[in-house]
Amino acid sequence: MRKSVVALSVLAAAAAVPAQAEYLYGFGNVYADYLTWTNGTQGFDKQDVSDARDDHITIGAEGGAGFTWGEIYGFYEYEKVDRASSERGQAAKFSMHYKVAGNVTAYGQIYDLSQSGAGGAFDEQNRVLGMGYVGLTGDNYWFKPWVGVHDVTTGTGEAAGMNGGMFGWSAGYSFEIAGQPLLVTNWNEIEFARNDAYTEMQNGSTGLNGGLSLTYDITDTIYTSLTYRYFANKLGVDGYGDAAIFRIGMHL
Repeated sequence: MRKSVVALSVLAAAAAVPAQAEYLYGFGNVYADYLTWTNGTQGFDKQDVSDARDDHITIGAEGGAGFTWGEIYGFYEYEKVDRASSERGQAAKFSMHYKVAGNVTAYGQIYDLSQSGAGGAFDEQNRVLGMGYVGLTGDNYWFKPWVGVHDVTTGTGEAAGMNGGMFGWSAGYSFEIAGQPLLVTNWNEIEFARNDAYTEMQNGSTGLNGGLSLTYDITDTIYTSLTYRYFANKLGVDGYGDAAIFRIGMHL
């Protein structure tokens, strides 16, 4: 159901683009990931959550576009495809910067995660609405920060509702070594001033969530990447956790 809401949001955003808006750029990728955990097998209250931290394979698709009015981005992932159907999960995200004054934007994002398996079923949707900035860009780099209020729907009813704020960014830098094209990207989210119930559930009033990636285009169509995935007081982990994600993908 929630995946339908996310999909409808993407369609609604596309339908709302003014007819006179100029298309600036766009991209789309499909990919397969192999994730291996390195730290983060200790859950809250020192519970062992290693059963839910097995290495796994994910398949997904992502896309984004930029216009004179702003930009949109989204992805969908089907997780643990190498497991039984009862252990699989899904994740989807949609985000938008809409320019309101120069490069200052109204920013919004929706992230939805549904999982099942040894650790039990888990379903959570996070929504952020606030302000952003898209003016820190060049021919081969970008840094786009944002901040907003955070609202959450989760299976733990007392933790649902307003959940403080979230600050984050997306950043990237492209370059060449010996004529080979490389791209470094980083996405980062910091949750702060969480509500009391969510603070107890996630072991802290603040949380960290992000990834640092190095991407190499093997050909004009095929690419590969390595991501250092990091988090703290997030994803069911008490304190800091991390993982490595190996990706092979295709540019559409």
